[in-house]
Amino acid sequence: MLPTPAHPADATALTELREACARWQQQRGIDQWSPGELSLATFADQIDRRQWWVLRDGHTVQAAVRLLDEDPHIWPEEPAGGALYVHGLMADRTRAGRGTGGRLLTWAEERARERGLHTVRLDCVAHNHALRSYYEHRGYLRRATHDFGPDSALHPVMRYEKPLDPR
Repeated sequence: MLPTPAHPADATALTELREACARWQQQRGIDQWSPGELSLATFADQIDRRQWWVLRDGHTVQAAVRLLDEDPHIWPEEPAGGALYVHGLMADRTRAGRGTGGRLLTWAEERARERGLHTVRLDCVAHNHALRSYYEHRGYLRRATHDFGPDSALHPVMRYEKPLDPR
């Protein structure tokens, strides 16, 4: 099963999946996402820009990932076109332990290679040690902490990148 582009009708499913993941994280004291952070309109706009890819079980969205060609908010010093940026990686909790997230990351890396890119970049809240360990175990290298400044409500994030071997 390979990811397919999200359709406009998937906006509700993506919003609900993100909300469920955020609630699950909060219940476990994981400071990554918060309920209500992303609206249905935000997902709809991002789907229209062809940024979301989904894994389906029949007609049901089971997992998703957002891919960007640039990320000036987190990587302002990096020019567009040099890497593929991964955001919003999420899977239905009923799929926990099945390697779904890892398969989506591997797929994103292959997609970057197909486009002639040599790097995949992503980030997570800097003090989310479990997620940091997960990314490091998958070969992502720590690059730097990005702080959004004293007036921002956003937590600092740890930036990661994975150099890709051409195949």
